[in-house]
Order: sequence, then C-alpha cells, then structure tokens
Amino acid sequence: MSQETGRPTGAGTAPRAGIGEHTAAARRVLLLPSAPGTLTTGLRITAAARAAELAGQSGLAAAYRDLAQAPVPADAAGEEQDPALTAAVLAFTDRVTLAPDLAGADLLAGLAARGLDAPAVVALAQICAFVSYEARVAAGLALLAGGPAEPAATPAVTAAPAAPAAPFTLDQLTWQPRITAVEADALTPEQRAVIDAHTTLSTASPYYRTLLHDPAALDHRTHVYNAVMYGRGGLPRAERELATLVVSRVNGCVYCASVHGRKYAQLSRDEARALRVLRDGAAAFTAPEPDAAAPEGAIADARAAAVACFAEALTRTPPRADARHLAALRAAGLDDAELTDLVHATALFGWANRLMLVLGDARHPGTPLQDAGIPRTDARESCSGTSVPAPRTGGA
Repeated sequence: MSQETGRPTGAGTAPRAGIGEHTAAARRVLLLPSAPGTLTTGLRITAAARAAELAGQSGLAAAYRDLAQAPVPADAAGEEQDPALTAAVLAFTDRVTLAPDLAGADLLAGLAARGLDAPAVVALAQICAFVSYEARVAAGLALLAGGPAEPAATPAVTAAPAAPAAPFTLDQLTWQPRITAVEADALTPEQRAVIDAHTTLSTASPYYRTLLHDPAALDHRTHVYNAVMYGRGGLPRAERELATLVVSRVNGCVYCASVHGRKYAQLSRDEARALRVLRDGAAAFTAPEPDAAAPEGAIADARAAAVACFAEALTRTPPRADARHLAALRAAGLDDAELTDLVHATALFGWANRLMLVLGDARHPGTPLQDAGIPRTDARESCSGTSVPAPRTGGA
C-alpha cells in the first residue's frame, strides 16, 4: 500500500489532495499513539487486524500486524494482555464490523467493566470504523484498477441477531452520547486546537465533543471527511449524498440517513425521491445488471441506479462490488475521477455510521435512552446543527 496515497499502487485516478496523507496519519495515531492509555498498542493492532480480516482484506490485516514490529511507545513495550479484556475487544470488533446497528450499549458496558475508560472506548470505536473505511477504499480502488472482484474468504464468527426494521425518516433527530462527552468549557489545548482548525466542528455538538476524547483521530478524520464530501469537481454533490444515504440505510444508521436524506432531497430538489431511497435503497431505481429487478414504480434513472447499487454492494461485509457494478457505472457515464470520489464517499460512511451507531443513540421523540454503564452527558442537541458548508444545488 502506498503511504502517500493510501491506495494500492497502480490504481487509476489519484484521490483528492490530502486524503492519503490524513488516512495514513489517522492509521498512525489510532494504532501507534504516543500515549495509548488503557487501550494498549497490542489491543489496537489486534482489533484493526481482526476488522480487516472480516472485511475480506487479509493484506490490510497483515499490514496492520506488521506495525507491531515497528518502534512502539515506551509504555507499550512488554505489555501483557488481559485475556478477558482481549475477548471483550474482539467481541466489540466483530459486532461493530459485521452489524454496527446492533452494537448496543451492552458492548460499551462490557469494555468499561474490563477497565477501558471513555478515551479508550472512543479510540476503539474509531479503530473499527476507520478500518471499515480503509478496507472499502482498498477494495473499491482495486476494482477500479482491474483487480479481483471477489474478496478473500473471511473467518467464521458468531452471527449477530437479525436487525429489527429501522425507523428511517427525513425528520430531524437528535443524537445522545452513551458516554461522557468532553465538556465544552474544559477543553485541553490539543482539543481546542482541533476545534479551531476546522470550521465544520463545533463544541455545540455532543457528537464532536464525544470524539474529542481522541482529538488527533478527530482531526485527521475531519480532513478526510471534508475532502471527500465537500471537495470541488468530480462526482456531483447530489450523487455523493445519494451514496451516503444508501450506505447509511444498509448499515442501519437512522441518524445519518436522516441528515443525508435531507441533504440529498435538497440537492436533487426532489424530496419524494429521497423518501423512496430511504424506504427502498438502490431498489428505488430501475436497477441495472447485476442487481435484481426493481419493484413496480421504480425511478428510471440509470446513473442514480448504478451509483446506488455500487454503494450498496461496497458497503456489505465483506464488500460485494464487482466488475459488473463497475461496468454499469461506466455505461452510465461516470469517469475515473467520479468513480474514485464514489469509492471514497461510500467507504467514508462505513466510518461515519459506525461512530454514530456505537457511541450514541438517535433520538425520536419519546425514545428511551440506553445505559452503557459509562457516565454520560445530558446534552441533547443535534450535531446536524453544527456549522457545515451549505449544500449547493449543482455539482461541487
């Protein structure tokens, strides 16, 4: 893997400026931090390698394990793992990787019971979510470069119980952290520097104050997010939002689907279309091969269908996007730059959804809170209320 681009050597169009740099930096601060705290370096690498294997990326898993041979912080040398804590970390990793919508508060309570504090829990959630992103970037860019369509076999794990039907909506929801968020008036200099560096971050958001438990990871993630979602040119903004809406629906992230469904409705100027995608996913469109026939009344839009079908397939664990999905995208007119943007936008929301689903709860009026066994904040404001670049009505 190229450290400069964060993608397989020999792939087609390079990703946007800064994505590779900040992907590599996020990998470094998450897996080899200078002060790992209660989540040791060994456990971080173990979790990352496990998540990559489950995502069908054995090469990426090996690359993570190779990091264990690199110089590590002095306080990580000779560390011994508690078998019970290791088991809890692996159980958390399996669930977050395979069924993030079922990663309930009980998993966080299990980590807390084994001695992980709030910063360690946030770091572990970031690791699992980051690997979801990096694995799908690797799979998607390999496909664009003519690589194999099928992922390697993945280890057998205990299947999560079937997910209940998610109450998807375009209504504005709130998000409640399951653990104590950082207090807005008690930021460390490092935390304040990260907030000040990004206009898209705000301490008014309990989501960002939760992620501030690991400010370095939040910093690099924000650089990647802004480049992928708001960079000019390439894939039109409406189609980036379509992809993220589809991904959020597949992953069962009610909150993200609500936010990005509204953005897609605004950019497409068609709320009925957004509602149809929210209800049916890629089947909202007349689906091209290789997908099954769309239901009666589906929207005839070959380009949107190709984008949505690809996003659904790449989001599965392991990813299922193949040469037929790519052929449908090219037949619909997407060029290499647009395809590269689509891979990154789809992969990015594997990261975003997992953080939202694992660290907190979407709140409909009257929804009871879950107890994670970790002290939590009472802040209830919506993180969609933070300052973000306003959606534009055309391609960015």
